[in-house]
Amino acid sequence: MVSLRAHHLLCFLGFRGLGYNHRFVQNFSRIRAQILGSPELILKLEVHADDICKSCPKLHNGICINNDKVRKKDEFIIDFLTTDEIAVKNAYQRIKTLEEEKFKNLCQNCEWYGLGFCLEGFRKMKQNEN
Repeated sequence: MVSLRAHHLLCFLGFRGLGYNHRFVQNFSRIRAQILGSPELILKLEVHADDICKSCPKLHNGICINNDKVRKKDEFIIDFLTTDEIAVKNAYQRIKTLEEEKFKNLCQNCEWYGLGFCLEGFRKMKQNEN
């Protein structure tokens, strides 16, 4: 079982190797590859800092400086999935049913959303039959 801040499931969709710094990008890439490469892996979805966050310069004393904003995303994802423990493939099967408008409303206030990668990744995931 791997602990993951719930909203990172959505971040994985738009990730293109950009980030706050090299250390963060390398860590994010490694964890993303591990999780997406293991569809049967059980995730323990969290509403607090995970191993991805540990390399983020916005994490201070174990708390994200945007914690209120991202915690709402985490809570939404956990409520949407109706569980905080789920296999990767099951999480994405369920996320595929998320309406695009809800995705936009959830993610539009993120600093990375404006690049367009998130919505592109979300649409690509919804089109994928797997």
